[in-house]
Amino acid sequence: MPDRLLERGQNPRSTRCAGGHVAPCSGRRIQRPRRKGVPLPANAIYVGRPTRWGNPFEGRQWGHAKATILHANWLNGRIGALTLERMGFGPAEIAALERLRIWVLTSLHQLAGHDLACWCSANSEWCHAETLRRIAPTYADYERHSA
Repeated sequence: MPDRLLERGQNPRSTRCAGGHVAPCSGRRIQRPRRKGVPLPANAIYVGRPTRWGNPFEGRQWGHAKATILHANWLNGRIGALTLERMGFGPAEIAALERLRIWVLTSLHQLAGHDLACWCSANSEWCHAETLRRIAPTYADYERHSA
């Protein structure tokens, strides 16, 4: 049963970090149970809405795949204020998104080593939790070396 919780075509449990070396990925991505009263596994962290880890780009507005791509580009700093303005975000929303981005990036090390749970189908190749899972080890590595 746990194998069903991984996404289709399981990604290797490693990712290429900024320095070029290979680091272990952070846990695995699991689908949050939709049945009431079913707890998450002990090592899992829910990263969907309304948590701060949730994707600020709603799938209902942008489509699931595009929202996931926007999230990854936003975290990587590839979406700036002008782009957000052209997408229809107001000045207050843009400022809030930048504050959220800074918080996510400075807190990302907390996700390293944990399973990440969201509502996305285990078969979906588009999931913001997968983005978080891939980059969390890099930030954890940075935290270890900066202390």
